Amino acid sequence: MLELPPRGRGRPEPLYAVLTVRGDPGPFPAEEAARLLRSAFDRQRGSLTSALRETLLAFNHWLLEQNRHAPLGERWELGLTLLAVREESVFLIQAGPTWAAHVTREGVQVIAPEGAAPSALGAARAIALHYGMVSLRPEDRLIVADAETGPLLDPAALTALTRIQNLPLILEAMEVQVARTVPHPVAFLILAREPAQAALPLRASPPPEPAPSVPVPQAPPKPSRKPFGKPSWAGRLRLPRPRWVLPRMPRWGWPTVSLPAGPGWVRTLALILPWAIALITFGVYVHQRNVLIAHRLLAQAQAEAEQAAQAPAPGAARRHWEAARDLARTAQQYAALPEAAALQEQAQRELDRLDQAVQPLHPTRLASLPPGRLRRLILRDNELYLLDREGRCSSEAPRPGGCVLWIGYDEVHRALLSESMRELLWSGMILQGRPVGVLLDLTWAGAEGGRSAGGLMVLHAQGLAESRNQSPRWVSSRLPPLPDGLLRFYGGNLYVLDREKGQIWRLRPTGEDYAGNPEPYFTSSRMDLGEAMDFLVYQNVYVLYRDGRMRAFVAGNEEEGFPLREQPAPALPSPVRQPIGLTMDPQAPRPWLYIVEPDRLLQVGLRGDFVRQIRGEALRDVVAAAVDEGRRRLFFLRADGTLWVADLPPVE
Repeated sequence: MLELPPRGRGRPEPLYAVLTVRGDPGPFPAEEAARLLRSAFDRQRGSLTSALRETLLAFNHWLLEQNRHAPLGERWELGLTLLAVREESVFLIQAGPTWAAHVTREGVQVIAPEGAAPSALGAARAIALHYGMVSLRPEDRLIVADAETGPLLDPAALTALTRIQNLPLILEAMEVQVARTVPHPVAFLILAREPAQAALPLRASPPPEPAPSVPVPQAPPKPSRKPFGKPSWAGRLRLPRPRWVLPRMPRWGWPTVSLPAGPGWVRTLALILPWAIALITFGVYVHQRNVLIAHRLLAQAQAEAEQAAQAPAPGAARRHWEAARDLARTAQQYAALPEAAALQEQAQRELDRLDQAVQPLHPTRLASLPPGRLRRLILRDNELYLLDREGRCSSEAPRPGGCVLWIGYDEVHRALLSESMRELLWSGMILQGRPVGVLLDLTWAGAEGGRSAGGLMVLHAQGLAESRNQSPRWVSSRLPPLPDGLLRFYGGNLYVLDREKGQIWRLRPTGEDYAGNPEPYFTSSRMDLGEAMDFLVYQNVYVLYRDGRMRAFVAGNEEEGFPLREQPAPALPSPVRQPIGLTMDPQAPRPWLYIVEPDRLLQVGLRGDFVRQIRGEALRDVVAAAVDEGRRRLFFLRADGTLWVADLPPVE
């Protein structure tokens, strides 16, 4: 944690930085980072929000330069929370894995990035920012910690701490909650308003002066207390709160009124009425306070929108529109302002235009399945095939090892067929006297290469199985048992990605089976496939990796000029952070590749050129997707088990 007080002719606001460092923080250049943050903050002359944003971007640029010249094991990736104090308000901006909480006597409001964990600083130039602002009362606390420790704190216990004025006791209480579950050193930053002492009552007459011969005793001067101790990076840090003091109104209470003897309800009313008035007054105060904060955030969002409209470059405009959207969204959390909602929608439209993003049209919910994430979805005409590796194909007991579900779609009524859904295959099923192993992947194998009919081909740990017309059979092959693998079909051949051996095996058809010896696709004996998430075969072979890279191979050799082989890819508007899989429609006249992420689909060409991205509220937490380019349909499955269909906007 870094305390960055004002200096010289720079900005007057105190600045604090909380960094979450992965690994040993000892060699981290904390002093250089502190100078950089304060200097970058003082150079900004705009609003406080824009100053915090530009400071964080400058810090990320500096960290990227440090990592560029460092060996792989000595690079820094961290989360950062910047806080600036202005009067009774604290403005903060977060990037990477961060966590903060505004603790009041009414409850706890967590301030942290929503959804999946954002990428750390120092990993890419494009970073996701999260904004927040709180107004502290004397009994409030603003607590900042790392993203792993913060969620472990009990909200009820934090609310009780607002009644404790001794900060060391608060630190000890929070450390007790996390001491047994968090192995790494923990640092807590606590910001709190310290109320000033109330003025003493005036005396009726001045006290008599002492005689000249008697010396007047002087109270010894109180030692000055610094707002922060020296930062330490070992163990748990204990930092006292900053002394930014605001005057406190004198305490007041209800006057004591002597009531004459009367009926019991009069006494009851006399006791209840003051408390009712106090509660109503407190509720009005909280409401007005939230409205005031919302209007302040809205004013900053409008200022960011004006700067975005005047920005000369798309990159600068994107940063301003992102800030306007996040500030408007935060304002709506305090009060329902129609202007904030309209500004958020406007900012999102501008960001979609800059990022070439479209939303799926007319999303329709088709069915609700048991929730799950290890799933794969493929489409063939009006039939969907779902592989659930967790075995949750029905509401009955799960099938260990996985199962395959058939789902029929009625295009006319935009709904499922009445006989949907049906289990086709599952692990442990007996086919021709042999049990089916753990299900790994599936693909549609067409009537090509001597095959008389198409069918659903399933890869399992013991070999291959096929379902034709919903009738399963064992497929003869010489494929060795696989603990893990992926399956694709192209040109009559099956392609099996073997992560363990670093190879893609090509199986050529022998009649209705694949009984020939597997042929290695790569010319080298072993390739780096341990982190492969998914792959597709269409003319070339495309492999998607866990870190977001995609590599293209032609005749077993890698295509060096493929634009998506490095991360972040310059061809994409934002890097691929959480890839789930690849999908495409091989029957389309001009097929596209789709990279599936939990909140969007990236549409790219076969040469790796960026086309557009499809995102929207309906695509939140997607785990599987399938496209039909001919009918412009998009089927997608979410983690909560809901199956949806939407219309694909045409490519302009």
